[in-house]
Amino acid sequence: MSQERDFYKVLLVAQSGSGKTYSFRDMDPNTTGFINVENKPLPFKNKFKYHKRITKYSEVLEALVEFAKNPEITAIVVDSFSAYGDLLLAEARKTKKGFDIWSMYNDEIGRFMTAMKWAPKEVFVTAHYEILNIEGAPEKRTKVKAKEWEGMIEKEFTIVMYADKKFNEKGKPEYYFNLMQENTSAKCPPDMFGEDVYTIPNDSNMILKTIINYVN
Repeated sequence: MSQERDFYKVLLVAQSGSGKTYSFRDMDPNTTGFINVENKPLPFKNKFKYHKRITKYSEVLEALVEFAKNPEITAIVVDSFSAYGDLLLAEARKTKKGFDIWSMYNDEIGRFMTAMKWAPKEVFVTAHYEILNIEGAPEKRTKVKAKEWEGMIEKEFTIVMYADKKFNEKGKPEYYFNLMQENTSAKCPPDMFGEDVYTIPNDSNMILKTIINYVN
């Protein structure tokens, strides 16, 4: 696939149970490459033609490169960056000592980000957050276990959304994404989903279609 346009990288952030993975339920099963780093059943019927279960951190980058080169795949999902970081750190502690542990950790995250950014298709990545002190104020940022990347993951993405849920009058959960939210790293082109739109439905396929319409 030739890079005739810019391709958007989307980070979906939230704690467990907020609907991050569930948002991929309507993604095209034939053209989506799903990298299941969590290595667990999906919260919907899995019909993805290209679905990789991950058992070690190096397989994430391998799958990302493979899917980026596959012309049948038009969008890639990495679920999740948090699980990737855990696998990476476990391997670094197993094979390295002292400072070399964190040197490997930082370098491999850099390789992951480079491969993701150069993939000529949209890439969705899920992650958990932690609360950091940013310029004297608490702010939700993607959780990472090394100072070099702390508070910096979001800069690698064009769009950052926070998944959330609320309960309706019947007591049932309604899932959605925040495009802009105080004390978070959420960001999105302000005209992509419409002026004064700050929340959207929990539907990554809708996000993908909106991005394609936006760039075209």
